[in-house]
Amino acid sequence: MAPPPASGRTTNPSPTPSVRAHPSESTIAGVRRERGLVVIITYKLSKAGLWFALAITIVVMMQLGLGDHLLGLAHHLRLHAHPWSLALADLAVKASSRRSLWKIVFALVADGSLTLVEGWSLLHGRWWGPWLVVAATGSLLPFEILSLLRHPHAVRALIFVVNLAIVAYLARKALREHRLRRLERRDRASSVPPREAWPPA
Repeated sequence: MAPPPASGRTTNPSPTPSVRAHPSESTIAGVRRERGLVVIITYKLSKAGLWFALAITIVVMMQLGLGDHLLGLAHHLRLHAHPWSLALADLAVKASSRRSLWKIVFALVADGSLTLVEGWSLLHGRWWGPWLVVAATGSLLPFEILSLLRHPHAVRALIFVVNLAIVAYLARKALREHRLRRLERRDRASSVPPREAWPPA
C-alpha cells in the first residue's frame, strides 16, 4: 500500500468548473473594430473637433471686431451644419449682428458636443453608442431631405448620403450586438446548475 501524503490528508483533483466563462456584456470593444466602425469614429471625433475650433474662431473674431468677415463662414456653415442649425446660419447671413453670431456659436458647440459623445461612446464600446448615433442622426434625415429639396447643393447631398450610410450601418450592427447579448444571457442561464444541485454550505 502506498504511504499517505506527508500532511496526512488525501488530495483530490480539482473539479472541472461546470460554468464556462462568457465574454463581457459589450462585444464592440472586445474585438478588433471593423473598418467601417473605425471610419465612423474618426469622422465623428474629427467633426466635433472642427466644430469646436470654428466656435472658438468666431468668438475670437467677434472680440477683435471682425464680425463682418464672418459672413462667408456663416454661408459655409449653411452647407455643412445640421438642419436644426441651418436657420441660425441663415439668420447670421441675413443679419450680421453680434446676437446672431452668438447663436451660431451655440449651435456649433451643441452639435459638436453631441458628436463628441457619439464618437466617444463608439470608441469605448458602449452598448448604447450605436443606438445614440442612430437616434440622433436618423431623426434629422427627414429635415435634411427637406433642406436639400429647398436648397439643392452637392455638399448637402453628399452629407445626406454619408449620414444615411452611418445610420444603416450602425442600426444593423446594434441589432446584431443585441441578438448576441441575448444569446449570451440565455446560454449563461442554461449553464448554471439548479439550486437544488448545489453542495451544502
